[in-house]
Amino acid sequence: MLECVNIAGLAVPKALGRGMVLPPEADIPEPFRGLPMFLVEERTLLHPHDLIQRLHGHWLARQTVIIRLAVDKERLKTPEALKVEPHTLDPTFEFSQERLQFLVWANNYDATSGEPIWWYKRLALRLGAQECPVADVELEGARWCDGGPRTDLPFPVIHRESLLKGRLTLTMPDTQSTLDLAEDQSKAVVHKGGGARILAPAGSGKTRVLTHRFRHLLKRGVEPESITAVAYNKRAAAEMQERLGHGRLSIRTLHSLGYGLQRKAWGVKLASPQQVRGILKSLIQVSPQLNTDPYQPYLDALQEVRLGLLEPAEVEARRDDVPGFAAAFGRYRNKLKQLNLVDHDEQIYGAIELLLSEPAVRKTAQSFCSHMLVDEFQDLTPAFLLLIRLLSAPAYQVFGVGDDDQVIYGYAGATPEYLIKFAEYFPGSSTYALETNYRCPKGVVRAAARLLSENKKRVDKDITAHQRQGEPPLLVAADQQNWSNKALEVIQGWLQHHEPTEIAVLSRVNALLLPLQVALAENKIPHNKVVDTSILYRTGVRSALAYRRLCLHPHDMSADDLADALKRPNRKLRREYIEQASECGSRKALRRYMTRLKDEWASSQLEEFLADLTFLNRRLEKSDAAFFRALRQETEFSGALDQLDSVGLGSAGASHQDDLIALEQLAHLCREDDFEEWLYQHLERPQGAESGIRLSSIHRVKGLEWPRVLIYGVDNGLFPHRLAEDEEEERRILHVGLTRCTKSCAVLASPKGGSFFLAEMA
Repeated sequence: MLECVNIAGLAVPKALGRGMVLPPEADIPEPFRGLPMFLVEERTLLHPHDLIQRLHGHWLARQTVIIRLAVDKERLKTPEALKVEPHTLDPTFEFSQERLQFLVWANNYDATSGEPIWWYKRLALRLGAQECPVADVELEGARWCDGGPRTDLPFPVIHRESLLKGRLTLTMPDTQSTLDLAEDQSKAVVHKGGGARILAPAGSGKTRVLTHRFRHLLKRGVEPESITAVAYNKRAAAEMQERLGHGRLSIRTLHSLGYGLQRKAWGVKLASPQQVRGILKSLIQVSPQLNTDPYQPYLDALQEVRLGLLEPAEVEARRDDVPGFAAAFGRYRNKLKQLNLVDHDEQIYGAIELLLSEPAVRKTAQSFCSHMLVDEFQDLTPAFLLLIRLLSAPAYQVFGVGDDDQVIYGYAGATPEYLIKFAEYFPGSSTYALETNYRCPKGVVRAAARLLSENKKRVDKDITAHQRQGEPPLLVAADQQNWSNKALEVIQGWLQHHEPTEIAVLSRVNALLLPLQVALAENKIPHNKVVDTSILYRTGVRSALAYRRLCLHPHDMSADDLADALKRPNRKLRREYIEQASECGSRKALRRYMTRLKDEWASSQLEEFLADLTFLNRRLEKSDAAFFRALRQETEFSGALDQLDSVGLGSAGASHQDDLIALEQLAHLCREDDFEEWLYQHLERPQGAESGIRLSSIHRVKGLEWPRVLIYGVDNGLFPHRLAEDEEEERRILHVGLTRCTKSCAVLASPKGGSFFLAEMA
């Protein structure tokens, strides 16, 4: 028997949690006396945060409240708009008056004019429901119109969300039918309402939980057009769509979602990379640089502003490679608007600007995002999170699935904080922890857990392995110059029982995999090509090879090689001296030029340069490997590489020091007389096998898995990387690599230089 309260002569189920909105001085009806009461007045609108948080908590819990409304109803309904650059905001921003308006009216009678009115009943009647003397309406077994969260009730209802869409859809009681899910997964799927944080460690079945949650909402009666699922990339979106196998569902990437909003509102088109660079060239004059893209730093800076929500002036100040960026930022965006174009990041940034400035667009978009399912929540940047909050407001019914231990895109603004403090962004949210790793062997799960336990900025977890057996990661020790041979030995052992497609070799940075790529090619083992001839044009490699040619050909020195080598390390030579010295053509001629110089500093620097060539020449006579090792470890060239690397790794992990390590390892593999020709021939080979061993940096394989995984080069300076500023993120990157395996994992490191992470795992 349902417990009811008498409201205006009607026995209303208490479970609905309906409250009442009254004028300031009106008497409180008998059923509502003694209940929590809140006053909404002009002063409230200035600082509404505390009131909003309390009302939201009562609404989620279906706790009946009294609201005394001391402001004009129309005043509260006034749409809010904000015309600002989104980077001036942070992800906590919200339209507080709109949220207050929602909480005042969502599940409360309107008694501001006397007799209580339940507006959703009137709307249902207009849509075709039948009058009922003892309930709201009569419709196919449903008798009540619900304004609370779409939580489980013991009887069918017609929900506010359906009515506002012009539908009389029934929201049904939950049957709890999740027989094919584990208990922890099932608890998350049948979440009762409001926001939900799903902590989903590696291999715990997050995609399964997301797709079952989508089905669960549909089964309950939630309209498909009220649900939007956000996948991290197109591949993940396609996988989710395939698993659901249901008609037209809104499963999008955030970029696709943002682009769709702008295309519908403004008719924009996507800009091509050529158009983007054309706009930049028209705004910023940059001196051309040999074999480099001078506009890439500006593209990176644009991303920092638009996805990281940073001030353009702040971005320019903390970088040393984007002069004039702050002044050009606004002009760049204006040019895009004039051409009616959006580039990749503008799909997000422009969508935020649209939602901020156009209340009607925002309201329509929010109706399609009444229930948001967000995959890979830990990878959200500040702009992504702000966009999700604008779309999911005012109810914030976001089902966020992610793992704070897999935040590895810190350079783009991702942070564990968004999952750790989920409830601050989605008030009243619940937490569900998936606790079983179904992918990895028991030993790998334990080793990864020990590694992560050293991090402080995380949510504590108790993760168990579904596999009852399994060895911890196998440590494979080899001197750095022998890494590729040792890795090849491990791989050949695996190939006795596995296909090449069942093996992955992962590293912190791509360049380190070049020696193994060559070794696999020489042994005719199918693999993908992760490094190509473009590495030869990277500054560090180009300069190192220039030094080598200068040593090999002291009587026939190229002007380009001399100019390259004289600039690295920076000897602070005037341009005219470098130009004149570069034309000397031989070591002997260069010495004659040096002795004629009256500038003592320039003369001394050229003398040091010649001494370096003599020293390096002796090393080259021993071997190419000795030459590259000496260049990296025994000259000032290393400092020049550090300066080049000072901007940071970014997503590709393009470190010049790592390039030199790869060259040294390659030299140990070379059995030909001409190292450079041998290297070029290998790099020029076709793209590699479409189906073979996967070579990749760890950043590019999150979400993928293989039976056998080899982590390549777990040494101090590489793991954690010497350029990394966040040691905890480095642990998370290694953890992601370890947990790509389903059968076993091997870790390759130097006997004496192995990372201290190895001890933490042991």
